[in-house]
Amino acid sequence: NELLVKRYLSKGDIYLHADIHGAAAHVIKNHTQEAVPPLTLAQAGLSCVCRSNAWDAKMVTSAYWVHPEQVSKSAPTGEYLSTGSFMIRGKKNYLPPNPLVMGFGLLFKVDE
Repeated sequence: NELLVKRYLSKGDIYLHADIHGAAAHVIKNHTQEAVPPLTLAQAGLSCVCRSNAWDAKMVTSAYWVHPEQVSKSAPTGEYLSTGSFMIRGKKNYLPPNPLVMGFGLLFKVDE
């Protein structure tokens, strides 16, 4: 998670995570600076939840998204952040809960 945020999260992107142990952080790269479509947010949020301990527990929960400037590596005075953790400042934008369904597809382009 730490490497993903440090290297790839930039202004205009979206950071997604879930409030459950084992959830992976996701970054939606937004090269157009337009609003990210709701379907893209929902699919990335579902991926966060499915790749966490919620999958094994068959627990329906939701992910949240924030802007890059809300993600910080520093904790407030008197608090401690464990390795790989981030502090989210401000409002978390929660996505609606979805059923735990995940698929994987490959697309090949054959060049003639």
